[in-house]
Amino acid sequence: MTSSPRSPLGKRYWLLLTAYVVSNAGTWIYRLTLPLLVLHLTGSALQTAALYALEYGPFLLLSLPGGVWADRFDRKRLLIGGDVAAGVIALALAILVSAGSSALPAIYVLAFLLACVEPVYHPAFQGLLPSIVADSELDRANSLMQSSDQIISLAGPVLAGGLVAVFGYSTAIYIDAASFAGSALVLLFLKQGREIAETAPAERAGFAGDLAEALRYIVRENRLLLIGSLLFTGTNFGIWLIQANLVYYLSTYLSLSSALVGVVFAAQGVGALGGALVAPAVIRRLGNGRTIVCSTMAAGLLTGLLVVFRDVVGVSVVSAVVFALGSMNVVSWFTLRQRIVPKAMLGRVVAATRMLAFSSIPLAALVAGAAEDALHDMYLVILAGAALRFLVGFAGSRTSLVRSRAGTTVSEPAQS
Repeated sequence: MTSSPRSPLGKRYWLLLTAYVVSNAGTWIYRLTLPLLVLHLTGSALQTAALYALEYGPFLLLSLPGGVWADRFDRKRLLIGGDVAAGVIALALAILVSAGSSALPAIYVLAFLLACVEPVYHPAFQGLLPSIVADSELDRANSLMQSSDQIISLAGPVLAGGLVAVFGYSTAIYIDAASFAGSALVLLFLKQGREIAETAPAERAGFAGDLAEALRYIVRENRLLLIGSLLFTGTNFGIWLIQANLVYYLSTYLSLSSALVGVVFAAQGVGALGGALVAPAVIRRLGNGRTIVCSTMAAGLLTGLLVVFRDVVGVSVVSAVVFALGSMNVVSWFTLRQRIVPKAMLGRVVAATRMLAFSSIPLAALVAGAAEDALHDMYLVILAGAALRFLVGFAGSRTSLVRSRAGTTVSEPAQS
């Protein structure tokens, strides 16, 4: 059977991709710089892990309101407003970082406020994408978005490690602030289109009604979304048992310099980039559901190798493969969700499913830090996270998530 020709993604997609890349360029630098700073100032695994809990806490508080706003208001304006707000907060954070340990409480507060932008930004972004790209090209569009993200995650940690080693911590945060301003500027050139008409029904049921409609759709009408979200809830707990303490583990257990810590994070980016690039081919062969559960189980098994390989090369290789599998997960889930959810409800569904998936991360980060402080055995924590990830993937393989033909989207309940 001859495959159908690919449609062009279009100018609007490339503008959106450019804004995404510019915004994330600084964010990836910030994600490495701030944990290194807190570890440097406190020397505490628990306080470093607490930073991750603060960064993901807003997903529990603001994801649902963010989803409603993404379906109610102009998504382009929401994106621009999010970039402007993030730029201002990041600028204030950079100034405080220069003050050192005396500003640590305020740094935590601003890190929390900066994280509050993402739960509003992401549903608007995900809701906008299917309106500017043909349905048949969503896997390719998501693959390129994820690939671009991983290219930045490859360059960002290396740059951050170098900046911290040579210039100190505040420089990286200033770059982050500038990136948000650049993203907002690019979005100004994105022309409005049909997404406004699709997301503005004639009658509104109010905030609570909008939210109830989305939750009813997930729980009753399309339970495939609920199953997938619960799978990611468990997977994220296992991942963040390790990831929340990774900077501490690499710096303290393996005695790696900040530059070599950046190399490990860059290796994660390389792997994730490769996974994103091959994801469309894998999805078309296995289907979205099988791609998700198989990559989850494989990632769980391979994560256990982190207790075997303790040099920078071994850790980097294992991390690269694990992140490649995780990246295939993300592309498959985004594509599935965008294809089976009505566009007028997509912002709310993205927000609700993402909130559920991310709800375990703050707890996992705190458990990880507390476990290390109590046990002083990161190897045991790594094995626990790896085992949980595999078991969650195995449980997912026993559900309707995998009931699809090779090369097709997972079958879903009938939609009105």
